[in-house]
Amino acid sequence: MTTYTIKAIKFCEQSVPGPQMFYMSRWDEWLVADFFLFVLRRDDGQVILVDTGVRDVDEIQPLVVAGVGERGRFRMDMATQNVPLLLRKEGIDPADVAYVLLTHLHYDHCSNARLFPNAQFVVSRIGWHLTLDPPVTGMCPDVLFPRDVLAYFAGEARDRLILVDDEAPEILPGIGAFYVGGHTLCSQAFTVQTRQGLAVFPGDTVFYYENLAQNHPVGLAVDIVQCYQAMARIRTIGGIFVPPHDPVLLQRYPDGIVVGE
Repeated sequence: MTTYTIKAIKFCEQSVPGPQMFYMSRWDEWLVADFFLFVLRRDDGQVILVDTGVRDVDEIQPLVVAGVGERGRFRMDMATQNVPLLLRKEGIDPADVAYVLLTHLHYDHCSNARLFPNAQFVVSRIGWHLTLDPPVTGMCPDVLFPRDVLAYFAGEARDRLILVDDEAPEILPGIGAFYVGGHTLCSQAFTVQTRQGLAVFPGDTVFYYENLAQNHPVGLAVDIVQCYQAMARIRTIGGIFVPPHDPVLLQRYPDGIVVGE
């Protein structure tokens, strides 16, 4: 059986309004969101990433500040927290990354796509089409859904774009995917086999451990019902839950190693 190790790499953090993380709740609170990409190493040494991290924080910052104000600025030092540097510290040459599993097509999850010239990119099939042709144009605004990255996938990298169906039990040995929606039209979750059991990456459809534990959906969503459905399915799967923005992740795993060798 093919298994993977999992390491979380933090590259950014942000203060966010409570209702963004917990639907119609926590109105008087500001919470902390950590930003991670995840390194999967297969037992034969192959490197796979879950999401790509932020390419240039100054590029997305105006949109962030317009949305939540100065208090919510992304805190990311491009000199010390840029993704190429963080990967090199892990001994990873971006050219050696074999696959990038994209939970969705927001800037903070896909903008570094060009950094990985040999990787194949795994995107939800229905999510891809809904992003290119959304039911309402404003659901996929520019910058948040970086146009140059979408063009890259459709053009230069089209032969490396893998579109997966709503239910894909094994897109790679030991890795599956399923469509969740909820947070965005293109959101999908991944399951990854480890020596400690199955790990679930929900993407931003479930931000925190607490969302899942309390069955309280995120507030930053296009479909709250899908968020509830995603959480129900994740609880059914069980295993190791890997939230994408929870500071508690590094409290549980201070070195970032969610599953080691």
